[in-house]
Amino acid sequence: MKLTAVYARFFRSLNYDYVRLSNPNYSPDPWDSTPSGAQYPFVRLRLEDQITTVVGGNESGKSQVLAAVRAALTGEGYERSDFCRYSPFFSVDKTLIRPEFGAEFRDISDADIKAIEEATGETGLSGTDRVAIFRMNTTPQLRLYAYRGDRWLEPSHVKKPTLLNEAGLPAPFNIDADVPLPDSVPLEFLATGKTTAAVGRSVLRSIWDAFTSNSNWFDSKDSVVSQANEISTSFKTSTSIDEEELKKYHLAADLLLKVAGLDRSQFAELQNAVRTKNGYANSIVDTINSELSKALNFPHWWTQDSQFELFVALFEYDLVFMIRDRTGRSYGFDERSDGLKYFLSYFVQYLAHEAPSDGRPEILLMDEPDRFLSSSGQQDLLRVFADFADPEDEARAPVQVLYVTHSPFLIDKNHAERIRVLEKGEHDEGTRIVASVAQNHYEPLRSAFGSFVGETAFIGTCNLMLEGPSDQILLAGISSWLGHQNAPDRERLDLNRITLVPAGGVSQVPYLIYLARGRDIEQPAVIALLDGDRAGNEARATIRKGGARRKPLIADDLVLQLSDAELDGVTTDNPHGRVAIEDLIPIGIAIAAASSYCAEFVPDIDIPKLGLSAKTVFGEGSGGELPTAGAKGSIDALEQMIRKLTVQEKFELNKIGFARSVLAELASAATREQDRQTLAKNFRQLFEALGVRQRKAVRAESVERISSRINRARDRFTREHVSTATREHVLLLIEEISGQLDNSEEAEDVRAEMRSWRPRFHLDEDPREAIEDIEDLHTALRSLAYLGKRKASTEPTIPAPSLGKVPATPAIVSEPETVVESPAGSQLSTGVEHVSEGESA
Repeated sequence: MKLTAVYARFFRSLNYDYVRLSNPNYSPDPWDSTPSGAQYPFVRLRLEDQITTVVGGNESGKSQVLAAVRAALTGEGYERSDFCRYSPFFSVDKTLIRPEFGAEFRDISDADIKAIEEATGETGLSGTDRVAIFRMNTTPQLRLYAYRGDRWLEPSHVKKPTLLNEAGLPAPFNIDADVPLPDSVPLEFLATGKTTAAVGRSVLRSIWDAFTSNSNWFDSKDSVVSQANEISTSFKTSTSIDEEELKKYHLAADLLLKVAGLDRSQFAELQNAVRTKNGYANSIVDTINSELSKALNFPHWWTQDSQFELFVALFEYDLVFMIRDRTGRSYGFDERSDGLKYFLSYFVQYLAHEAPSDGRPEILLMDEPDRFLSSSGQQDLLRVFADFADPEDEARAPVQVLYVTHSPFLIDKNHAERIRVLEKGEHDEGTRIVASVAQNHYEPLRSAFGSFVGETAFIGTCNLMLEGPSDQILLAGISSWLGHQNAPDRERLDLNRITLVPAGGVSQVPYLIYLARGRDIEQPAVIALLDGDRAGNEARATIRKGGARRKPLIADDLVLQLSDAELDGVTTDNPHGRVAIEDLIPIGIAIAAASSYCAEFVPDIDIPKLGLSAKTVFGEGSGGELPTAGAKGSIDALEQMIRKLTVQEKFELNKIGFARSVLAELASAATREQDRQTLAKNFRQLFEALGVRQRKAVRAESVERISSRINRARDRFTREHVSTATREHVLLLIEEISGQLDNSEEAEDVRAEMRSWRPRFHLDEDPREAIEDIEDLHTALRSLAYLGKRKASTEPTIPAPSLGKVPATPAIVSEPETVVESPAGSQLSTGVEHVSEGESA
C-alpha cells in the first residue's frame, strides 16, 4: 500500500484545520470528532508518490510536519508536552492529553488486506480501496478505518500493530543534515571500529613542540615523575573524542566500507605497512583511491566542477580526505567550504543507505538540507532526491521523499504539484497547509514565498528569451503537463536548467539579448523564440544585424521562429499558419479556454451559446485568397469573432488569463482526447527544436575559455624558461598561442597584444639572443590571459531604456553592463553562481 496523506491535530503549531472548519459546507471525516462531540478537522498533508516539498518561512512549522509524519507511522517521538498550547482543550479536557495523528493509504493489495485482517481480527475487508490508521486519545487508541464503495466503515481496533509492517507500513528514515565528512579518520577506527581520536598534524605538532621545548622532562627518572602532569597534558589531546566527531567517523567508514566496498582487513594491513613498508603502504592507498573513484562517480552529481576528485592521503596513523579540483591543485577538507563537505555527506549517506531487511517501503524525511549548500549545490541535491524516488540502479528500491525547505533553489520547477506551502495563522489558528499552490502552473515560488523570487532568482544555465509573459506561462505549464504524460526529456523543457525570460514585447527581445550578453568574457547562454509574423521577422533581422560592431547578438541558429521550416510538422487550425504560439493550440481547446476565461472574468458572455468552431472563427477566403481572420494569430481571430457575435467592441481576451485557462483545460476530463494529443505533438516538436538550440548554446559557452588556453601555454613556458629565454622561444610561444585562438573579438585583442611584443622585446632581431628583461616577459604573459576580462570591466555603460515607450527597433549603440534588470523585471541568469541564499530567499 502507498502512503498518500498524513494527519495531525493538537500537535505543537498544527492545531486543527481552521479554514476547513469555517466552511459552511464542512462535512466531518469519521476521525474528526472529539470526546465532547465537537468536530475539529485534522491538518492534512497530501503526499506525492515520489517527492513532496514543504516550503514556508522561518518558524512556520516545517520541522513539525516531519515530526508528525514520523509520529503517525511509528507512534514515537511525541509526548504530552507537545500538545498545542493554544488548543481549546489544553489543560482542560482530561481525555485529550496527547496530540493525535493519522496516515492514509491507497493501492491496497490482497496481501495487504490479509495482513490488516490479522492485525485487527476483522474479516470481510476485501474490496477495500483505502485505509487510514489513526493514533487517538480515546479507545481504541490505535484504530484503522477502511474505505469501501463510497464511505468509511466503522473503525477497527488494531490489536497486533507489528503485523501492519507486513501490510507495507513505511519505515521513516532521515539523512542527517548536521554531520559532514571529517577532515581525517584514524586507521584504527577503520580497521577495528574502535573509537580512537584522529592523530592529525596539529596533534603531532603540539606533542613534538612540547617535547622539544622541554627536553629536561626526560633527563632522569625523577624529572619524569616530577613533570608527570605536564607530560600527561601533552598527550591528552590525542585521546579524547566527542559524540559529534564519532558521527563523522562513522560517516567516513560508511564511505570507505559500504560505498567503496573496501574491507576492514585492508586498513589493518595498511596499519602494519605504515610501520615497516612505506612503499607498500602507498600502494594500498592507491588501491583505496581507485575503488573510491569508481564507486563515487562524483563529477556526475557535482556539476560545479566536472574535474572534481575526492581522494585520501596517508598521514602516519590517519587517512586524510583531500580534494583535487579543476585547478589541478589538492586541498584539505579544512580548506574548502562547508557546502562541499555537507553535500558529500548527503551523497555518501545516499549511497550507503541500505533498505530494511524485511522489504518494507521507506520514506526519507529531511529537514532543511539547504542550510549549508550553495544554489548550484541545492540543484545537484534535487538530482539525488530524484534518484532516491526513481533509482537508475534497478537493484535499489524506490523511496518516497519528503523534505522541508525555505530556499527557492531546492524546488523543482518542473513539478509544481509537489509543493506544499505552510501558512501560520493568528491566535489559535495554528499552521495550515495551503492546498491550492499548484494551481499557479508556472510560478509556484510566488505562491510559496510571497515574492517575485520565481522570476528573479532562478539559476538556469541557459536563458530563453520570449516575447511576453503569456508565452512564459504556456511553455512552462505545457512542459510540466507533458512530463506527466511521460514525454521524453528531449521533448520538453527542464525548467531547472533553462530560465524563461519574457521581454515585454517582441521589439525588446534584441535589446534584452544584448543586455544579457554584454561584453563580459563569461557570457550566459541565450536562445530566443519569436513569432512567425512581421514583427518577429524584424526582431530576427535586428538580432542578425547586431550592435555597434555589426556582430550578431547571438548566432542565427540559436533563434527559433515559429514560421521556420523546422516546425512544418506542427498542426494548426489557423489558415495563415504558425503566426503566434497560440496557433499551436487546437481551436477546440482555445474555445474552451476562452469559455473558462469569460466565465471567471466576463460572466455576461456565454461562449458555448455562440456556437464557435474553426470555421466560424477563421471564416473562408474568397477568390482563392486566405481569410483575413488569423493573420495576427488564433487568439486575435477568436477575440474578434467574440466581439462581433456579442456586439462588445471593448471585449479583450487577455493573453495571460487565456494561457492559464488553456492549462486548466488540459487537466479537464471534458477536453477531447484528439485535441489533447494534437497539442502534445505540436509542443513536443517545439520543445525538441528549442532543446537543440539550448544544448548548442550551452556547449558553446562551456568550451574552454581562451584565458585557460593561454594559461596552459604560459605555465609550460615559465617552467622551462625560469631565468632566461631566447627571442626564438618567444616567437614559438606566440605561434603556439595564436594557433589555439578562434575568430572571436577577444581572440583578436590577444593577437593585437602579442603583435606589440615584437618591438617591445626586439623579436625581429637576432632570434638566438636572449630576452633582455625576462621578468617583463613573464609579466606580459600573466597580463595576456586576462586581457579580455580587464577590457570588459572598464567598458562604459548606458542606462536601459525607460519602461514606458520603447522604440520599435531599439538602437544598440554602446556596451552596457552584463547583468541588469530586464524591462519585465526579471534578472537574467548568467549560468554562473552569483546569488546567495540569503539574498534570494
